[in-house]
Formats: sequence, C-alpha cells, structure tokens
Amino acid sequence: MKNSFLRRKTLSLISLAVMFLFVSCIDGYEDDKTWSSGVENASLESPAAEKISVVPSADGSKLKITWPVVPGAGGYEFSLYIVDDPENPVVVGEEKQVIDGCTAEREMIEDTYYEVVIKTLGNPKFNNKEAEQGTVVAYNNMLEVTATIPDGTNLTEYFAANPIPESTTELCYELEADGEYTMDGNVPVGLTSVTLRGNKVKRPTLTMTNGSFLNDGAGFKLKFIDLDCTNFDGSAIIFLNSTLNPAAVPSPGGYVVIPTTLPIAVLSCNIKGLKQRLFWDNNQYYGVGTLLIKDCVIEQNTTSSIQLIRSQRAIIKGLSLVNSTFYNKQSNGGYFIQLQGAQVTRVLPAEETWANANLLITNCTFWQVVKNDQMGNYANNIAQKGNTITILNSIFVDCGNKAVIRRLGGGNANATLTCGLNTYWYGGAFVSSELTTTPKDASGTHIETDPQLRDPENGDFTVGGSEQIAKRTGDPRWLPAE
Repeated sequence: MKNSFLRRKTLSLISLAVMFLFVSCIDGYEDDKTWSSGVENASLESPAAEKISVVPSADGSKLKITWPVVPGAGGYEFSLYIVDDPENPVVVGEEKQVIDGCTAEREMIEDTYYEVVIKTLGNPKFNNKEAEQGTVVAYNNMLEVTATIPDGTNLTEYFAANPIPESTTELCYELEADGEYTMDGNVPVGLTSVTLRGNKVKRPTLTMTNGSFLNDGAGFKLKFIDLDCTNFDGSAIIFLNSTLNPAAVPSPGGYVVIPTTLPIAVLSCNIKGLKQRLFWDNNQYYGVGTLLIKDCVIEQNTTSSIQLIRSQRAIIKGLSLVNSTFYNKQSNGGYFIQLQGAQVTRVLPAEETWANANLLITNCTFWQVVKNDQMGNYANNIAQKGNTITILNSIFVDCGNKAVIRRLGGGNANATLTCGLNTYWYGGAFVSSELTTTPKDASGTHIETDPQLRDPENGDFTVGGSEQIAKRTGDPRWLPAE
C-alpha cells in the first residue's frame, strides 16, 4: 500500500511538471531554448487576412489589431496607414515595427480609411525564411452608405423623388468626391437621423440658393462638404420644422426632444458667404441635446444683425464650437449666438436627465465677429446657475465690441465660467477689460500679445504670434506643424 501511494504521488508530480512546462512554452516560446513549434527549414506565410481582427476601443480613441500565431515565426513586421487619399498614405505610429507577439494598438481618428500591413518574419534559429509579402487588410470606421447621390444633382429634387425613409438607425447619404451639387428648396429630414457626407480629401461643393435642411426632431450631420452660400436666401441652413410631425411625441415638458446622443452637427465643412443663419429653431418647442460645430471655417458676409445660431423657444443642452474659424467679411452688430429658450430642466425628456446646460468653445479663431455688438445672449438658457461655460485656447480679434467674455459668459455670474489661454485683441491692442468686467477671464493664463493673423480680410488666419504658436492656441489649421 505504501509503494502504491508513492507511485501515485510520483505520477502526480510528473503530471504537474508536464503541465507547467506546457503552459510555460505557450506563454513564452520565443525565449524558450528547449521549445520548438516543429516548423523548420520553411518559407513562412503572413497571417491570413480573414483571421486579422481590427477593433476600435470602447471610447473610440484607439484601434486594436490582433492576428493568429504563425508557427515558426521570429516575429512580425507591423504597419498602419491612413489611406483617405490612397495615393498619399499616412503612417500611424512606427512604420514596419517589429513585434514579438500578435497584437498592436494605435491611435484612431473618426471617419477614416485605414490599411493594415502585417508581414511574418523569419526565424534563423530554425532556418525559417520570412514571408515574401505582408498581408494587407482594409478597415474603415465610416458610417455605412445608404445611397450615393450622383455628381451634378439638385438635392431638393433628389430628396423629393427619394424621400428619407423612417428608420431607427442613422442613414448616410454620400456625395461624390469633387462633386458639384445644388439646393434650391427644402430637404425634409423628418424624424430619421441622417448624415450627409462628402469626401474627406476631395470635398464636394454644395451651392445653396434657397431652402433648408428641415428637421422634425432628429440627429443631423453635415460632414466633409464645402457650402457656397453666396446667393443663399433661405432662412437657415438647418431649420427646425414649425409643423409638428404627427409621429413626434413631446416630452412631459412639451418639447420634441433630440437626445444628446443624436447631435445636430456641422463637421469638417467650409461655409462661404453666409448672410443668413446656420441654425434656427423657427421659434418652436424643441429640446436639442447637442449642437456641435467642429473643424469648420465659417465665413459670414453680412452687415445686418443676423445671428449665426438662433433659438427662440428651443432649449439647447450642449453647444460646442471646436477647432474652428468664424469670421465676417463685413463689420456688423447684433448677436453671434442668441438662445432665448428656458432652463434645460423644463424639457423633462424620458431618454435622459437634463439637469444642466453647457457651452464649450475651444481652440477656435474669431475675427470681426459682431465687431460692434454682442457675442452671446442667452440669459434664460445657458447663463443660469448649475450650467457651465468653458472658453479655452481661442483667439478673438476685433470681436464683440471689447466685451467677448462678458457676453459669452452670459452677462452675469450665474453659470460656472472657465477660461484659459485666450487672446483678446481689438483695434491693434490687448483688451484689458476682459479681465475686469463681470463675468471675466480670471484664469491668469490669458495672452496679451498680437496673434498676428496673416491676412484675415482674405480668409488667411495663419498665426504669426510667438506666444500663440508656442501655446498652440486658436484653430489648429492655422498653426505650424509641431
């Protein structure tokens, strides 16, 4: 019995040792001199394309690329390229990085075409030769195209013949690269979230003479399009419908709600010669969760008091101006932003809690915007307790009648105001009153020197001021490469 026990104990120890050896080999076979995949004297192949996985992170900031082990490999050569312009690929991170493993991670940009290249490297130890070529995998994080609208199309006529259908998922209508389009009447968006998208590298041009994108209460995005509004006589580019859609169910507060997750947004667009509004609520009860302008150049050309963004009864929860340039060819008065709607708590949406509103302006350049009047007017909406106003890294030249922060800050001390690294320049001098009126820039980080915009009258806002360049302020497109 004693010998039998010893035999069982010895066998158990041997089994445990074998298991430990197996696990150790799997975890670190490249460094284990006693382990071999069994592949020797071979010409290796790169990983099969269908077995390569490209997955964005949950927050959308990174791409994770994984591939299967190629037995006998000595590692892998990895590259990731942006191929929005296929003739001019842009490398992301280190090109031809040698990786001793089967995974790589890179920064991700939204709305981008990528190309992954993975090549299996040889292993001299086992006389295995590297693959003759790498495996190429295409990936993009673009919204799937619902329909491509042909070059030369009048969008008013197109959508009259092809109405946007009811859909619970976002639809994407794509304009052709370098295309020329017109619009002379309303395009009804209805209650379907829609993206109208051009080409990131070769943007199409949309010439608007009349009409609006008429929104019944849905998310809506204009993206990668140049809009020529020189002869535009419509009320606004984006207009909320005055006729309540029968399918729209108002909130307990009586508002047609567009949730924060379904933004109304103008993204990577250039707008020329705008005499009318970009956004207007048409004096109706809508709750707009997110209104976003990002990576745009918007040229106004008006001496009148036409606001760029205007709501009378609608309530806007979040308004953001990011990495953009705003300027007026004319010297005018009025308001840049006017929001007359009430506090966001009035909306009472079922989808989410609206307790606070916020205004964010960051890394923007402003020139001759309401030179003789007020940048902001929203005492009943954003400029109330519990709300936040954040103005960072921006350049203001000849704007707001020397009261940029007072008016953008709401004209009172109710909202929480945060400023940082802003330039206030008017008539060739620093505006010291931006630091003394209420509300004021109390950050102590303001820049008092001339940003030296190159040729603003002709739309060139290249920054020459050394402080602004060093601190990377204003719209990034006008700064030298880092």
